Amino acid sequence: MKKNLLIITLVALLISFSSCSSKQNDSEDTTLPTSTSAETTAQVTTESINDTEPDYFRSEYTVQKSSAPISLTNKMTDYERLCVTKRHFTLLDEELPEPDVKIGNVTVTKEATINLYKWLWETGSITEEEYQESIANVEEYSYQEAMLNGSYYTYYIPPKGYDGGRITLGDDITYENKEANYDRFISDYFPDYDLSESQADSLVKQTKAVFEAVINGTYTELPDKNKDYMVPFSYSDPYADYRSSWEFDSEALSEIKDHIDEYLVYDEQLGLEFLVHCTLPPNYDSAKTYPVFFLTDGVWRLNDHAALYKAMENKEASEAILVSLSYNYNINGTEDMFRDKLFIRYREGLLNFITDDLMPYLGEQYSIDYSDSTLFGHSMGGVFSHYALFNSDKYENQPFFRYIIGSPAMFNLYGAHDDYDAASAESEYGYFDRHGSLDKKVFLCGGSLEDPDYSEAYSGHDSLLTGLKKMKERISSHDADLTYKLYKSHHYQYVPSMLLEFFKSEYPCS
Repeated sequence: MKKNLLIITLVALLISFSSCSSKQNDSEDTTLPTSTSAETTAQVTTESINDTEPDYFRSEYTVQKSSAPISLTNKMTDYERLCVTKRHFTLLDEELPEPDVKIGNVTVTKEATINLYKWLWETGSITEEEYQESIANVEEYSYQEAMLNGSYYTYYIPPKGYDGGRITLGDDITYENKEANYDRFISDYFPDYDLSESQADSLVKQTKAVFEAVINGTYTELPDKNKDYMVPFSYSDPYADYRSSWEFDSEALSEIKDHIDEYLVYDEQLGLEFLVHCTLPPNYDSAKTYPVFFLTDGVWRLNDHAALYKAMENKEASEAILVSLSYNYNINGTEDMFRDKLFIRYREGLLNFITDDLMPYLGEQYSIDYSDSTLFGHSMGGVFSHYALFNSDKYENQPFFRYIIGSPAMFNLYGAHDDYDAASAESEYGYFDRHGSLDKKVFLCGGSLEDPDYSEAYSGHDSLLTGLKKMKERISSHDADLTYKLYKSHHYQYVPSMLLEFFKSEYPCS
């Protein structure tokens, strides 16, 4: 049993460091060309791009938002609730805060372990002989597991009440004190593995954080759970720092930082810890209700909070709560393969998280008018917002009334994965077969100059603009409340001005 656990944790470690380095593992199962990033080379721009091409469409059909208050049911697990952390705005800090340590008891069933070894064999991480040998000895077992920034730490955790002195770990490893444990951790546990200096440094930091949390009693105790290895985003380095990949105006964000609440929110089904920024309006009053303006790809879109906040402050728009969704700083949210995995391959899991976990949770922290709220996505995020809109009817919770689908890179649906389901996307996932009309407002937009930017990625399928226009024609044929607009722009340059324009138009100051 101990050997099985060591193999599992070691493989998890190697997966962690290979999948979260600045260059993604070449074996990642994706056909996405690197050129299809939404904003890999995006620059903050102030150029005027509001001049539209002749192709502009506004439906005569309109829908009214619900006059009755909408309430949501929070479907977070107890585990997920205990994993939520609220803290001050940290993006501009010189140093990141130490990860919160959370510790709980985990039971690994025989089925879960066998499934893990089967996956390791199928992906070539172990041989068939190793697979057969491993599953022959599988039995259920339990152990303590810690979480740091959404990353699992499965190595030795000292028992409750440990004071930093002499300790015996496992069957035969004894240290006179905690410092001896830190100093010898790598040489004793992984002498035969070629760990880089940064990998070894991270492991020692993780061990120190867990030990100190136990000694000081500063950890959060998590409820017991069964281990599920087959989640999409299980492992990452909790001490990686990708803040340099974020694009923002530090001076502009500094002016509103006292209005920004920052949350770490973990999702069990995805195995991913999200970073959520909520900017409260200038005159926020907890006795009032406010719509949410929800922006995906916070690594870029958090920067737009400053201009949107200024519009509220200048009475150019009514007050709303600005929310941007991103990933904790230990994950590079600009990576194409990561975004493809989240927004497209596992888009159902992301929609479940936003609809049934995050938006209801935020409604417990703030008074939200869901009947007037908006969801925005761009590029791969536009593929997701399209999916979210036309699958929204499958949910009891209805957190959004408006959907912005910006430059949806639908050509990314064609690839090696059957679950990308391009055919369903081209019929709006059967929404209009299930319903005669659409009770949401839709804004489709793109840049009139962007088609040549991704010509190598189309592979014989519709270009971005062709796909966008076909989407407009399909949706408008059902008398939907639809606005379609092209901006004289390439793929992403128009987005900040578009968001500000949309915000002022849809949320006019009364």
